[in-house]
Parts: sequence; C-alpha cells; structure tokens
Amino acid sequence: MGRDTETILEPPRAARKGALRVSELALLVALAAMTAIACAYPDRVSGMIRLSLVTVAALFAVSALALGENESGWRYWARELLPVPVLPYIFMYLGNLIPLVNPRIRDQALLAIDRAILGPETQAALYTLPLPAWVADLLTLAYSTFYFLPVALLLVLVVRHDRFLPQVAAAIVITFIVSFAGYFVVPAYGPRTTVAQQRYQSLPGVVGDQVREKLDQWEKTKTDAFPSGHTMVTLAVLFCARRRNRTVYNVLLPLGSLLILATVLLAYHYVIDVLAAIPLTAASLAVGALLAGRVPVALREGAAAPG
Repeated sequence: MGRDTETILEPPRAARKGALRVSELALLVALAAMTAIACAYPDRVSGMIRLSLVTVAALFAVSALALGENESGWRYWARELLPVPVLPYIFMYLGNLIPLVNPRIRDQALLAIDRAILGPETQAALYTLPLPAWVADLLTLAYSTFYFLPVALLLVLVVRHDRFLPQVAAAIVITFIVSFAGYFVVPAYGPRTTVAQQRYQSLPGVVGDQVREKLDQWEKTKTDAFPSGHTMVTLAVLFCARRRNRTVYNVLLPLGSLLILATVLLAYHYVIDVLAAIPLTAASLAVGALLAGRVPVALREGAAAPG
C-alpha cells in the first residue's frame, strides 16, 4: 500500500485550538488582496464594496476562531461549512476589480492560440457543431452543477467526520483562488461573446436555454474564461474524491466529465482555457499539499493495516 495511506500518514499541521486552517487563511488572503485593490481605486470602487469586503473578512476570521475545533454538534458543522458562502461572494466582486488591475481583454490572443492548436478548419467546425436539444440540455444541466460538486464532496466528508477534511478543503479552496487569479492575468469573455456568440444564443433546448439565461444573469464576473475554473475545480474535486471516497468519486466522475465537455461544446471556454486548467490544477494541489499536507488514499473498510 502507498506511503500516503491514512493508516501511516497522520494529518500534518493538525489544526490547533485558536488557529486558522490553511483553507481559511487562503480565503482571507484573497479577501485582503481584493480589499487592497478596492482601496487603491477609491474613485472607481464604491465605499459599500470596500466596507463589504472588510466586514466579510473580519466576520469570517472571527467566526472560524470562535467556532473552534469540535468533533460533533452544530459548531463542528458550522466550522466545516464556513467557506461555502465565501467563495461565491469573492467571485461576485471580481468583476468590479479585474478591469482596474488589467483592462486588456485577451480573447483575440486566446482565439489565436486555439487556431494554432486546432487548425482553422477544426476551430470553425467546433463553433458550428450542431447539438440536439437533449444533448444541449444535458450539457447545460451538468455545467450548472459546478459549485454543487465541491459542496457535495464536502458534505459527505463532514458526515463521515473524515479526519483529512482540512487537507481536502485546502486543496479545493486553493484551486478556486488560483483560477480567480488567472482572471486578473488573462481577462477574457470566452467564445460565447466572440466567435461563437450567435451559436450560443441559438443553442437548442427544452430547459437548457432557461438555465443558461439564469446562469448569465447570476454571473456578475464576465471576464472569467481563462483558465477554465469549472475544469480546475472539477478536477480537484475528482482527485480528492477518488482518494477519500470512491463511491462519491464514481457518482461525480460522469457528471464532472460532462461538465468539462460542456465548457467547450456550449462555447463557455476556449480549448486553451481547458488545457491550461490541467497544469494549473496540478500546481494548486501541490501548493495545498505543501501548506496543509497531502490528501491520502482512504483505507478501505476491513482492509488490514500495512505491516
């Protein structure tokens, strides 16, 4: 059995009483960076946004410390689920800050890279590929489950009182934040507003068109094409699920595969966005392992401990 099985690898850097976890510190760093950007442009960022960022960061830190380390009860659940609302909150305000840091939209550069990878004919065919209504619906529904995948894994591990949950949370949260950072480095709208705008608007579907419309309304950050955060987080979730709970992994794998496929076929992302997500996910997981410890392979029930 591998050297990183849970029977021989104790959780490194175990959380101490009164200490913040790596996932929580990562979120606070992201909020602090956003606050610094907002404060650097007081004439372009409203005081309400600056106050909101500071307030959320303070409440998050105080809440985490006040809840402490518990093995059961409402405090246990509250601490483990505390990051869940903070990530979409961060994403909601990225759109206000990205143009301040980097106003150059890079869609044309990403299109050129795709053309070099695929060739002009294949690239053109990709954005004219007809999709049956049921396929478009299936892909849209899979795409819309993006944030539910990490939450589902988190809930299962919380119910099971998985002792490596802090490592899983760190891996996934850091992956989220790395994808957010990419939006500042390479702001881009994606093919649905450029080369495939007409195709995106005419995608068939019974329920998919309504879901896509709602997703477009809820998504406040628009220049979030590179890298594909949907691909990065899905890969990170699948990695952690495979190591901690094979049943969850087997359930999420087909859904996650459809989700990643949907990023391109529904014209949300360029091909290079998805390809770049692979090494960036690996780097995010490596950083998570360095800071919080590796996510080990769970010992199967009834298996003997290694000698």
